[in-house]
Amino acid sequence: MPLKIRLVGTLIVALATAPMVNLAVAADQSLSLPEVSVTAPPITPAWKKWNPYGGSVRVEEDKWPDIPCSASRIAAGTPTGCKTGPQVSYAGVGLPMNDRAPDLSNCKMAHDLVMTNLGVLAVEADVIVVDPYFLSAIGPQHKGCAAQAGYSDLREDFPDMNQMTRNGGGWRDFIEKDDVTSMAFTLGRDNCLAFEKRGPPWKFGRVYVIHASVCRKDGGAVGPAEINYIVAALLVRTYEPRGNLRPPPQ
Repeated sequence: MPLKIRLVGTLIVALATAPMVNLAVAADQSLSLPEVSVTAPPITPAWKKWNPYGGSVRVEEDKWPDIPCSASRIAAGTPTGCKTGPQVSYAGVGLPMNDRAPDLSNCKMAHDLVMTNLGVLAVEADVIVVDPYFLSAIGPQHKGCAAQAGYSDLREDFPDMNQMTRNGGGWRDFIEKDDVTSMAFTLGRDNCLAFEKRGPPWKFGRVYVIHASVCRKDGGAVGPAEINYIVAALLVRTYEPRGNLRPPPQ
């Protein structure tokens, strides 16, 4: 008889604790982390991006015509080629009322490109440049006529900057310092950098803004020293020869 009582008691305890075991298992399962799929936001196509200029400023080497490098607004060393893009304008949105030129179309900026080799460095650089002292038949340019910077995220812009960066990968090391912003990448076996160099301040922007890519062909590293060397080697011609009543500087 005592044996039967013990068996019945054991059965009752087992039945009573079974739901708690099931609850514990269920709770443990509910605490497990679900599978999560993370998708990075896509880079906005260039044609969808806002820019302050009238028209696209995307460098398209296959569509831009060749020009003599002596006529290019940017040059360096012994260039291997120069090209010119569509003329750039700036509508001057938000200008103060005392603008010296009532015609907001009176703004003329060049967008030219140079390709060159500086020793072991392969360089492609383009510039948007304004002539601060340009004088047209209707007077000086409006006060907003200046090269612009800081209107977009360069971490997105650098990979689509030119044909060198579009063929590159492994983007890394985004650095901003003074008037230079740079980001490293790899093209084949070469170490490379893309950088933006902002020129002297002018009115509501800059006299010029340079975008350049550089790859080192000997396997060495590319850093601030190479950027400084390239910036020093680049010649930006600010004088606008088209429709300018002011003679070129002597």
